[in-house]
Amino acid sequence: MEVDQIVPPRRYWNEISRQVLVLQQIINHLGFDSDILTETMPAQNRQNIIYHLYIGSRPAETLTDIKAKRTVLFYHGITPPEYFSNHEVQAYLQRGIDQLGRLKNRFKLAIATNHFLAEELHRAGYGEVLVLPPPLDLRQYHQDPDRQLLKAYEDDYTNFLFVGEIIPGKKLEDTISVFNYYHKKLNPRSRLFLVGGFAAHPGYCQKLLALVNELDIKNVFMTGRVSLSELLAYYRLAKVFICLSEYEGFSTSLIEAMHLGVPVIAFDRAAVSETLGGAGYLINDRDVRETARLLDRTVNDQAMREEIISGQTNRAVAFLPDQVFPLYRRAIMQIYGSCSG
Repeated sequence: MEVDQIVPPRRYWNEISRQVLVLQQIINHLGFDSDILTETMPAQNRQNIIYHLYIGSRPAETLTDIKAKRTVLFYHGITPPEYFSNHEVQAYLQRGIDQLGRLKNRFKLAIATNHFLAEELHRAGYGEVLVLPPPLDLRQYHQDPDRQLLKAYEDDYTNFLFVGEIIPGKKLEDTISVFNYYHKKLNPRSRLFLVGGFAAHPGYCQKLLALVNELDIKNVFMTGRVSLSELLAYYRLAKVFICLSEYEGFSTSLIEAMHLGVPVIAFDRAAVSETLGGAGYLINDRDVRETARLLDRTVNDQAMREEIISGQTNRAVAFLPDQVFPLYRRAIMQIYGSCSG
């Protein structure tokens, strides 16, 4: 039997791609065949489908023509289009919101990776929503970090880290402003690494570089996309993970930071609080000086660091494969196990 996945264009995959691939492995291990289909999808004769929605796409328009026995929505959240004003991605995001509402009667049920996203689905008119943790294989992080990066930056500097797509909703201009104060007023021997691709909005990247130049800040590094071993090196180097994003429908990087023992300071918006589950350190305003001083305490107050790391380690257990994969196996068998042919 087949359980196939349909995703929007690969250039918008970013961190979602890893979830799609892990889910395919889970499906295969249950004994089902599974293909991952995109724009050029001969999907009309597919038996069972999981459709991933996070942006508008042509495949969504053809779902009504597909005669599958079971069609399930996997909803990853849609970044609010207003963050991409006067940019081509804005139209894709708005198209995704429109498709989300239009297709609500097409799916047997919907899957969301947290209750925040489930509420978005309910507001769009969806009834049955199954909430499951994101399908991540945290075992892949148990490998050696990139040695060259460690050699280059393992010194007495204090390193701060953000990991994620370099897009406007992440509010990285605020992160840069906080680091500017910290670097100039509290600790000049410090660095900020912004790790993630910027292909979705190159203009925003240019805006950030202009801000760095205007403020004349030293040691801000925008890396672009990196390999897994390089990513692990940046986490190893980091003293604090800082996330001042205004919209996190889900966040793989928050889970990564907790799992890898990097204290998290995050702006309490969207699904951030639910993801952290009482761990990390949440802030509710964007006061540059106060946030910079909080970074300083998190670096230097050993008792505070240990308390944050301990809480995060306990929280990260909920995202481990032996906790999450059985939930997906059970759900897939309940949804598709009765199908034959």
